[in-house]
Amino acid sequence: MGWIQSFTCITACVLLLQQSTVSAMPMNEPRALIKRGATLTGKFLHITDIHIDPKYLEGADPDNYCHRHGKKRSSESGKYGALGTRCDSPVALVKTAFDFLKKEIRDIDFIIYTGDTVRHDRDDDLPRTKKDVIDGHTSVMKYFQSAYDLKHTPYIPTIGNNDAFGHNDVVKNDKIFTSLKTIWSPLSLNLTQAFSSGGYFVQDIVPDKLSVINLNSMYFFEKNSDVADCSSSTSPATVQMKWLESTLKEFKSKGNGHQVYMMSHVPPIDDDGSKLYKDSCYSQYLNLLGNYGSIIAGHFNGHTNNDNLNAVIPDGKKDFTYIAADDKDARDLKSTLAKSAVALFNAPSIIPVHNPALRVYTYDIEGKDYPYGTIRNWEQYYIDLDDANNGGPVEFKLEYDATHLYGVDHFDGAGVGQAITNIVSNDKSRDLYKKYAQVSS
Repeated sequence: MGWIQSFTCITACVLLLQQSTVSAMPMNEPRALIKRGATLTGKFLHITDIHIDPKYLEGADPDNYCHRHGKKRSSESGKYGALGTRCDSPVALVKTAFDFLKKEIRDIDFIIYTGDTVRHDRDDDLPRTKKDVIDGHTSVMKYFQSAYDLKHTPYIPTIGNNDAFGHNDVVKNDKIFTSLKTIWSPLSLNLTQAFSSGGYFVQDIVPDKLSVINLNSMYFFEKNSDVADCSSSTSPATVQMKWLESTLKEFKSKGNGHQVYMMSHVPPIDDDGSKLYKDSCYSQYLNLLGNYGSIIAGHFNGHTNNDNLNAVIPDGKKDFTYIAADDKDARDLKSTLAKSAVALFNAPSIIPVHNPALRVYTYDIEGKDYPYGTIRNWEQYYIDLDDANNGGPVEFKLEYDATHLYGVDHFDGAGVGQAITNIVSNDKSRDLYKKYAQVSS
């Protein structure tokens, strides 16, 4: 009977291996969010870090996260937010942002939202409940539905480090995935088992031309103490990394010019250049970006609240690293920058750490001079919060145009390499870049 038991054991092990392999493979439905033959404008909206806080009180003490008044009424916490404090976004600010979108930003093909919907859980006297988290997600979903017909203007959200029931710590089969699957059900997203177990998914946008790989960056995030680094074979981070590599490999094998956007909440690097991902995840991730840069037309994040442009560049024969747009060392790296693989676009937030902002990208829909989906430009809009709180105009206005700032008309690898070269070579442009990094605050 021993050989029967051995055979049974081997069979079971093979089945487990097959199941593990399947879980790492992309499960992608052919249906795209934009219907075949639809008229495209070549523009899309990127918005991030709303952090809506229904508990915000105008005139409250920022030391109390704008939840309670102090002895005197605070002049910092105006109706539309408390600039540069640890307070979250008042409802009045969120409503203003969506009123602007509903009125002024109409000619877009789709929306990406890179997470952090709910208020921070900072206030020990007003702890955030599970109901608060669900209510925050539900409320922001309704704002998007009020501004756009999401059946015709697809909306693709992701998970931020303040979007789960616990701060930063998101685990395998996290309960937030089930809740979000319900809240996001009107969006017709490709939320397969990969999302149910890991919070990530791949979604076709334009049929046979453009897809989004939507990652759960919380598995890579160094502050997530509940998930091991990608050096552990059993870590959910490792499973996601294998899934990502398999997904990129599948798209590259199409060989038909199909491009992808990658999006998540937390970027691999912070605005000060420090790593935000766990060590092994960080190196593996940058190497994947470098090796598959030919099909990655854009990489989009939020989280830092800053406006930053970085590039993934070669670091030796096989590895890749990154360089920031204002890095002085870039002056000596022109030949390396010309080989840039991917642009890392980091958008500023609605929450008024700096002035609230959002941006509209222009992307290539011809696929002639540049690959389909190549970012050609973006326009950034912002509110001057001091003016708004002091009785001035409560409106989003154009802060800058990327083509004008960077001196290029495309932001693929080579384009962003040239953009960085232009920034570091021109003192005026570099000063503007630093100003815009903090949204003219």
